[in-house]
Amino acid sequence: MDIWEANSAATKYCAHTCTKPGLYACSGADCGVNGVCAQTGCGFNAYVQGIKGFYGKGGAVDTSKPFTVVTQFFSAGNSSTGELVEIRRLYVQGGKVIQNPQAVSGKGNSVTEAFCGPSNAFAIRGGMKAMGESLSRGMVLVISIWNDPGGFMSWLDGGNNGPCDATEGDPKNIKAKVSDTSVVFSNIRWGEIGTTYGT
Repeated sequence: MDIWEANSAATKYCAHTCTKPGLYACSGADCGVNGVCAQTGCGFNAYVQGIKGFYGKGGAVDTSKPFTVVTQFFSAGNSSTGELVEIRRLYVQGGKVIQNPQAVSGKGNSVTEAFCGPSNAFAIRGGMKAMGESLSRGMVLVISIWNDPGGFMSWLDGGNNGPCDATEGDPKNIKAKVSDTSVVFSNIRWGEIGTTYGT
């Protein structure tokens, strides 16, 4: 589960489902020792959804200032044992709660079965139900800062995914232009929906 893939120009959160080895055919990096994972998964990127000024420097979520990222997991019937039905994102900045924007496709503003659709690697490997089962088994939070020498992070912030040009994410350019780039992660919390943040 990619809770938050982001830089100052673009952001995405994405669910990736896995199945037991041998259940579905796979090739290359898609075949893991512990299972077959959907590389593309199902995720929400406001820029991809047509809301290009939502996230970034000067955006509705202004990345030049501190903000809180909130990810909520909703089950059927809002029970602790129900199947996962929705993964919702919101932000808190300057004392204001900012809801994820509605997709121009009309498929909502969160990751759901309806948003993801029925014919993709995520759905084929169990969709929201399988993601919920993975979460219920327990996961470890891993925070990392990385770059992409092969694709220059364009899957996150270039072309239809964000405002960056074709070479902006080249690690050589980043190191030459902004070698002092940094990020601060703080006040990481886990709890019942609505209890982990304030305004």
